[in-house]
Amino acid sequence: MIFTDPQLQKCYDSNFAEAGDLSNELRQVRALVAVHDVFQAFEGPHSARVHETLEHLLRPELRPGLRAWFQRPYTGSDSAAIALRDHLSQLTGERLESNSLSASEPA
Repeated sequence: MIFTDPQLQKCYDSNFAEAGDLSNELRQVRALVAVHDVFQAFEGPHSARVHETLEHLLRPELRPGLRAWFQRPYTGSDSAAIALRDHLSQLTGERLESNSLSASEPA
């Protein structure tokens, strides 16, 4: 993945390398989410770096990996992950969360 900003590129490459135990698709999503979280924390949601990261997260070829990332069982308890998932769902116009019932919901 290529970024226009060198700091984004360095942060992405580092996070991608750390996720060696995941599939390539999930490594990309994990690294992008990490980059997004770092720059949103330091620069705020309207930062150009945050927007560039969002552009990559919203690429159609990453959509299956994005859905898989947010459908992991433990994602539902992380408020930052839920906020990002809901924001990306709104931007894509599709639900990125799991449609199945969680263990805490009645069947």
